[in-house]
Amino acid sequence: MAAPAAQLEASTRTLSSLISLRGFTQQSWAAQAATPSAAAQAPAAAAAAAAASPPAPWTPTRELQKRKTLPKRMQHLLTTLELEREAEFSAALQRPDFGPGDVIELKLAVPENKRRVTVFKGICIAKRNRSVRSSFTLRNIFGGSGGIERTFPLYSPHITEMKVLESRRVRRAKLYYLRERTAKEYRT
Repeated sequence: MAAPAAQLEASTRTLSSLISLRGFTQQSWAAQAATPSAAAQAPAAAAAAAAASPPAPWTPTRELQKRKTLPKRMQHLLTTLELEREAEFSAALQRPDFGPGDVIELKLAVPENKRRVTVFKGICIAKRNRSVRSSFTLRNIFGGSGGIERTFPLYSPHITEMKVLESRRVRRAKLYYLRERTAKEYRT
């Protein structure tokens, strides 16, 4: 029972320290840790700790001064963290520019077997740009049978290689109308 409580306390401290580094809290961690129950148990020790370490002055950044309420500040924090993660992912994983209508070939590492790589080739029928959570949908038609659609996260570590084989000019952002077409109608 002690281990989950310690993990919760550690994650709370990590989140609190991250928030305080971003300029969201007005009190230091020591001042926040002094709860009323601790002050009731040792009032002299709490008063001495408060007098010894005054809270650091809070200086909001220019971006935070624009956001007056706490929910807006927290949303700004989450957006900033997400943009930092996207920059890390895009630097580590090289992905070509592509859009709906492009024919793409993916080489995917199978999670169960690290050495095996599968190839999936298809036309991109949709792309969803959501920063780190971006994804795209590929559709492939095998012979005369129905097609197969798969949705992949753009920054997935399972995608080992990604090539744009052919770029086609389309006038729609989502090509869901291709679901009713046959392989012969795809080529035109």
